[in-house]
Amino acid sequence: MNEDNDYEQERLKNIRENERLMKELGVMGGSSAIGGPPPKRATPSKPRKPATPKSKSDSTPTRIMPTRSSARLAGHEADSETLKRKYEKEAEEAQRAADAAKRARHQQFDLSGMTGGELEEEAILALEATLSSLASNAASAAELVDIKHENKRRATKQEDDQHSADRTELEHILNKMTLKSAAKVTPRRIYSMAYHPAIDKDLIFVGDKEGAIGVWDAAPVASSSTNGVKTEDDEDAAEDDTFPEGTAWTLQVHGRSPVTCIKFDPVNHNSAFSSSYDSTVRKLDLATGKSDEVWAGEEDVLLSIFDILSPSTHAGAYIDTPHPSLDERSMWIADHRGGLLHIDLREKTRRGNNTRRWQVCEKKIGAMSLNRAAPHCVATASLDQHIRLFDVRALASVVKETAEAPYNYKGVDADDLEAAQSKAQFAANKARQACTSVDFSPRGDQLVGVSYDDVVKVWSMDPGWLYSEHGLKNKAAITGAVNGAAKGARRGGAGVKKEEAEPKKGALSTWLSSFNPLKTEEEVKEAIQTAKATAPAKDRPQDVLEDPVRIPHNNQTGKWLTMFRAKWNANPTLEPHFSIGSMTRRAEIYAADGTLLRTLWDENLVTAVPAVTAMHPTRPARLVTGNASGRCTFWSPDQ
Repeated sequence: MNEDNDYEQERLKNIRENERLMKELGVMGGSSAIGGPPPKRATPSKPRKPATPKSKSDSTPTRIMPTRSSARLAGHEADSETLKRKYEKEAEEAQRAADAAKRARHQQFDLSGMTGGELEEEAILALEATLSSLASNAASAAELVDIKHENKRRATKQEDDQHSADRTELEHILNKMTLKSAAKVTPRRIYSMAYHPAIDKDLIFVGDKEGAIGVWDAAPVASSSTNGVKTEDDEDAAEDDTFPEGTAWTLQVHGRSPVTCIKFDPVNHNSAFSSSYDSTVRKLDLATGKSDEVWAGEEDVLLSIFDILSPSTHAGAYIDTPHPSLDERSMWIADHRGGLLHIDLREKTRRGNNTRRWQVCEKKIGAMSLNRAAPHCVATASLDQHIRLFDVRALASVVKETAEAPYNYKGVDADDLEAAQSKAQFAANKARQACTSVDFSPRGDQLVGVSYDDVVKVWSMDPGWLYSEHGLKNKAAITGAVNGAAKGARRGGAGVKKEEAEPKKGALSTWLSSFNPLKTEEEVKEAIQTAKATAPAKDRPQDVLEDPVRIPHNNQTGKWLTMFRAKWNANPTLEPHFSIGSMTRRAEIYAADGTLLRTLWDENLVTAVPAVTAMHPTRPARLVTGNASGRCTFWSPDQ
């Protein structure tokens, strides 16, 4: 006990001694007083707002997945039969939901239906305003050029001098191209792209892997300011250093299957056609904002690509099509089972077996192109390693139409295929691996093809060479033209447009002034006589596709990238040049002789392969690219 008392007294003594020392030092205010008063915190002269990331409303419809639950809490034993049946049932339900989402949607949709009801009203109104402005300016949307007029203009000048001047002018403007904007336009991988021909707006339509079409107004949006004086928000935005993105909207036009091709109506740019692996072709009307089905095929026959033939070159452009009478819109479609299909867009919606179809290849046709100068010529690129040229006049007469597509190449009728490739086909070029792209130049005198054997080929040709002997001998198509015109005139409106009023004068109507629609049987006969009087070129080589210009190019895109497609610039007044993606994360522009004119790349903003490219149809040096994440970049010259 005495020891405890002594310890307690010693402890109290130490405490009193410490308190005395603390009083002498003047630090009795606690530990925070040691070393002097605390420094005052410096307050900023201007409060700064935290940088908030830009919020974007996701217009992609949300997938509803089954709720996950704990099997242990539910009383199921591991590896039990009940648990296995539960998982199998959930997997089956998920598969059924995915299959249902991929199926075609045949009904009509408006903008609110295509956006899934998730876009805010302001965003939908902005999209409507953008599309309606294109519709109201359709007459002056593009300065389209007649090919014959362009050929006459070039014939008046020395060819070499003109070629040199055009190349110099093109290189000069291409070298001015810089990256203007970049944005994520679609939720999934980009498969197709089309540049609207409007000259007052850079509007791009982008198709992705799951049936969505992105509409991108690529022009950079200027930052807002008050009376020209920068505000605090403007200073914060400048410090964030965000790159311009333009404005983008997403429309769910097709089922959840890849949108394989997008093209604008070559005469009426208010209509955007698109095809998909859901086996449908749909038309988006920019004036009304509605999407309608144009054609639907068999559900298990995928559509690879299509092209639209219009009376853009001469009055007799349609006398060589299978159903030519007064045909103002003629669509050709290629499917993944080696078939070519022909659709008259004036007809009502046709489905499945009612469509005219010919089996021209043994395997999938991955690309196709129509020649504007020789409308009866169709070029195809297929999985059987061939690029082929067909005369559709012979298809209509000597090749049997096939009602159904074969399940695979083993089911192809050998006699029908031999007739197509020996009578309707007049040229072919075989590569070492599959051919993935083919495209005719706007003048019709050059063809570019891409194949998996790491080469891009360019052929130069005269449009007068593009015929087959059976196509020239075919009188059935000519007879059908006369009879069809007479029947169409008698029907008045059944499948044939009535006589329309004189169109308003403008850039588009000026371009069409050289075309007079064939309205009577006498006019059709006169056009036929003119076509028959035109003799084929005498210096035609034995093989039109014999000696191409070969450009080494890495085309090994693999499974996760969209295959490269070379696309010519659609303006025939410019020096011929085409664009293509590159595995080096660059977009490339080549001349017809294989010269690399320009590569476009940005180390900070272009971090993936720009597999898909598109150029403005009339304005030079305006290019858009798209990659596998749905991101697009827009390049144009500095103003």
